[in-house]
Amino acid sequence: MALLVMSEDYVRALIGKLMKETRVVAPHVREGRKQWQFADVVDPGRVALEYVSTILPPKKYAFPTEDDLVHWRTEEGFSAEPVLSVEPLVLFGVHPCDIYGLESLDISLTDTYVDPNWVARRRAMRIVGIDCLPDEWCFCSSMKTCSVSSGYDLFLTPINNWSEYVAEAATGAGAAMLAVAEGREASSHDLAQMRAWQNDKLARQRDRRINTEVNDLPLHFTGFADSVVWERWSRKCYSCGTCNTTCPTCFCFDVLDKLKLSLDEGYRSRVWDGCMLEDFAVVAPHENFREERHERLRHRFYRKYAYLYTRYGRPYCSGCGRCVRQCLADIDPVKVINDLLTEARKEAAGHGL
Repeated sequence: MALLVMSEDYVRALIGKLMKETRVVAPHVREGRKQWQFADVVDPGRVALEYVSTILPPKKYAFPTEDDLVHWRTEEGFSAEPVLSVEPLVLFGVHPCDIYGLESLDISLTDTYVDPNWVARRRAMRIVGIDCLPDEWCFCSSMKTCSVSSGYDLFLTPINNWSEYVAEAATGAGAAMLAVAEGREASSHDLAQMRAWQNDKLARQRDRRINTEVNDLPLHFTGFADSVVWERWSRKCYSCGTCNTTCPTCFCFDVLDKLKLSLDEGYRSRVWDGCMLEDFAVVAPHENFREERHERLRHRFYRKYAYLYTRYGRPYCSGCGRCVRQCLADIDPVKVINDLLTEARKEAAGHGL
């Protein structure tokens, strides 16, 4: 399939055409701040094409922060019915790390039990990806998520200092978008610039890397549940859960009942939850099997780089950097993992291994 080179004006014109067909969500600058968030597009001219990372990942459009699951009534005997609100949606301007996150949740939320709300919303969703340049917090090169080869309908790679974009369709829906877009056919020079873009991404993270291959991470976590690393880093932690709520691959939730004042009607809803929160592991009779901060920190890292990796064959971390970018205590996964690797080497040396 031929690649199309589009100017910035043509990209924004494409957004306008998509808006006539369906709801379009894209990154926007938060007013008065150098931060970005996904929001409904009202004006294509306000869409942020050049950005680093949104505060929350786009998973919120398939896995809302609060999601009504069941509506029940007791007016004429008890009755309950599932609640599901779905509408066609184009997620525009999604970075590779977030595309990887969506694909990861596609796996975990359809594994043993299929989440019908997630599946329905994902089926109604089209993805337009856009490449990016990492900041000082990104570590996608270590996670092998600098680029993706699936999970999108259309993908845009900036060239010529963000003045043009090489557009590549991966699905029929993406091809339909290109069919109504304006542009020119990509030349060999344009393709060379695409390759240079990827090389630049890797070069920017040369000094910010996990000191092992990503495929070896589960092995490095084996046998280090009692490492001093967990206690050392947990002393800084506020147990605020920001790392959970900003992560594109976290999917834990709690289930709450919301009653109307009449007590004859209500909703059962799920809300985002996180393993770093103090009460996350509380069970009856108010026992907490991860009461200490170091236990919760350890669990989070094992989930990301060992447990789910072993189960699904991929790390449940996209290297987007949101967790450390938003962390008040500067708990950095790269530093924590490298600290663990250093301790492991010391232990091996002490045993003459």
